Amino acid sequence: MGYLIDTNVLIQYVAEEYSQDDLLKLDIIMDDAFNLSVISKIETLGFSGNTAEEMAKMSAFIGAAHVIGLSDAVVSQTILLRKTYKIKTPDAIIAATAIVQNLILVTHDSGFQKINHLQVVEPIDI
Repeated sequence: MGYLIDTNVLIQYVAEEYSQDDLLKLDIIMDDAFNLSVISKIETLGFSGNTAEEMAKMSAFIGAAHVIGLSDAVVSQTILLRKTYKIKTPDAIIAATAIVQNLILVTHDSGFQKINHLQVVEPIDI
């Protein structure tokens, strides 16, 4: 089973904000199965507070990822999650992507824990 990296983890990873041990754990995931939702790409590259250097680093990093788009199955699952859990659309899309693709979501956002059929892990717990 692979992993889907959430936006918050992606940003902290590229900025090297993790301890050396945690970075090594995440390196294994990034080298093995580096998947992103199209929402994480939009959120990361659409942030206007990035410097030109940060934007270039993020763009290069995301360019190496497998970015998963919005299929009909992801859209249907997103609608179901929004109705069931009353979560924001971007979070619902990320969760739906992980569920449909049978991926483990790597995130710091504890709000995902409440979603049935979604496997969630903190980066430090890998």
